[in-house]
Amino acid sequence: MKNLFIIMMLLYASFLSGQIRNINENPFDDALRSEADKLLTEWMDTFLTYQCNNPNPALNGGILCPACARMHGRIGDAVLPLMYLAEKTGNNKYLHGAKRLMAWMENVHRPDGSWMNDVHVSDWNGTTVFASIALYEALHYHGHLLDDSTRNHWKQQLLQAGEFMINNPFIYSRKREGMRNMNINYSASATYALYAIGELCNRPDFKKEAQEIAADLKSYFTKNECFLYGEGPNINSATRNGCFPTDLLYNVEESLPNMAYYAAMANDKELLSLVECSMNTHLEFMLPDGAWDNSWGTRNFKWTYWGGRTSDGFMGGYYKLAARHPEYLEAIQRNIQLLKKATHNGLLYGGMHYFASGIPPCIHHTFGHAKALASFLELPPVKTAASGKLPRDITYGTKYFKDIHTWLLSYGSWRSTFTGYDAEYKVKGTHPMGGALSLLWHAQAGPVFAATMNQYKLIEAPNMQSNTRKYLTGGTPRIELIQNGVAYSNLDDLNTSITCHEREEACTFTVHTHLVDINQQAPLQGEVAMTMNYTYSEQGVSIHLEHCNEPIRLMLPVIASPEENIEFSSHEVYIRKNKGVVCITCESGDMEIAFTDDDQRIFNPVPGFSFIPLQVLPDKMDKKIHINISFR
Repeated sequence: MKNLFIIMMLLYASFLSGQIRNINENPFDDALRSEADKLLTEWMDTFLTYQCNNPNPALNGGILCPACARMHGRIGDAVLPLMYLAEKTGNNKYLHGAKRLMAWMENVHRPDGSWMNDVHVSDWNGTTVFASIALYEALHYHGHLLDDSTRNHWKQQLLQAGEFMINNPFIYSRKREGMRNMNINYSASATYALYAIGELCNRPDFKKEAQEIAADLKSYFTKNECFLYGEGPNINSATRNGCFPTDLLYNVEESLPNMAYYAAMANDKELLSLVECSMNTHLEFMLPDGAWDNSWGTRNFKWTYWGGRTSDGFMGGYYKLAARHPEYLEAIQRNIQLLKKATHNGLLYGGMHYFASGIPPCIHHTFGHAKALASFLELPPVKTAASGKLPRDITYGTKYFKDIHTWLLSYGSWRSTFTGYDAEYKVKGTHPMGGALSLLWHAQAGPVFAATMNQYKLIEAPNMQSNTRKYLTGGTPRIELIQNGVAYSNLDDLNTSITCHEREEACTFTVHTHLVDINQQAPLQGEVAMTMNYTYSEQGVSIHLEHCNEPIRLMLPVIASPEENIEFSSHEVYIRKNKGVVCITCESGDMEIAFTDDDQRIFNPVPGFSFIPLQVLPDKMDKKIHINISFR
């Protein structure tokens, strides 16, 4: 009887502990972490297969990029995911890979304590801030796995990096003279890097510098919607449309997460409140499939649909605040699903159609976002369940964001972005302006239009994958006139006026614009003014132009993977998707397909889609163009 009583008590205790465990567990969070772990492991296992074994120290331990045929100077960021997996799995290959990787990083380590972004390509060393964060987190969470000599050496490199950052305020401090043309992601991230190194290495001066930088950054949030701005020049005065230089992806994938980490560590409640407000605003731009809509941002040239080409990822920063925002968990989960779709043979490709178009993957995407996944997985679990809803899931009609002069539209199954954002980057033509339909998305069809750079350039050549295809043209819908080999369109016009008229179950934009080249110059014969009308409803989108004369035409680069079939006539185009057909019908005018590559597509590296370059010529009699876009 005594033994039976003991057994019964043990069973009851086990039952109670199970009940308590069930109360504390968060099944969604557990599944999310498991999914992230699997993807991270797949990436890093493949990543290590590209690690060089060579007696030459210039090669040994480095990672050879399969697309760029060289070693990227920022591969050291992968030290964090490798150390995370070393701890989690106990497999020595990850620890060995991390140590060899950091040994190779000596090739880009400078006497001033910085790391160069590239080898023999660029001497830019501002990215030291991101290398420091990865190395700090690797030491903070997993330093006990290292032998004393390696751990002390890595810690010494962190100290040197902190010295470099504190001695180069023109890169990292927004308040210093001469630094105001520097993109804000560096100073925003320096708050976390300097404060964290200060904590680890007992350097109060580092922490004080971080606090001073953070105090100044609080003035870089816009007054209406709390966008963080500073990704580009001319930050002291607003544009004609009241805009400041803002880039969604650098904000969500570097600046805001790193400021969130800093604010939590330093207990800076004021900054944390601003970051939280900004995160909410930026989340409005996540599409229901987990993509980030950076069709309008100043650094649009680094957009990859699922995120940024060389930025880290938003997961850790948003997860840090997810206890108060269950929709943040939903965003992370959906984005991970999209990253999985863009992963082939163990590497993350630079866009959704790279693989189908036969374009190899730059390994930068894999190690950068592996770092972000690991940073998220290092954080303690949250107890909040996901909300199941993102802001853009909801059918709300029209939302206007005054600070970026941009509208988000949500009618039925359609989601769209319409922009008159006119803050330019350091180089012209990086993003559409002039009243542009910069993104069109459908719940069953996926992306139908997605803006590219107005004119493709390797603005950051070391960080952008070169294009080897024969034909390359912009992917943004536009009015265009070609004269003497020069393209004139509405996309670069800084003198556009946009009127939005909302009515029940529909919205119409009337756009008065001008055709100009990338330098905002009119054609030789003088100003060419145009009026366009866009109407959005549950049925789709219609575009209407009047008073058109050849050779003016409407360009409609509609997204279509090489795996998708099309049917074409001069008045109808049907693109067959998995769940239906995108239909483009021409009521006035005639459609034709411009020159394409051998797969009957144009591929644009940013944001990584293939498309059919439709062009609509005006009706010869009434000089009109009228097209409708629907799905069935």
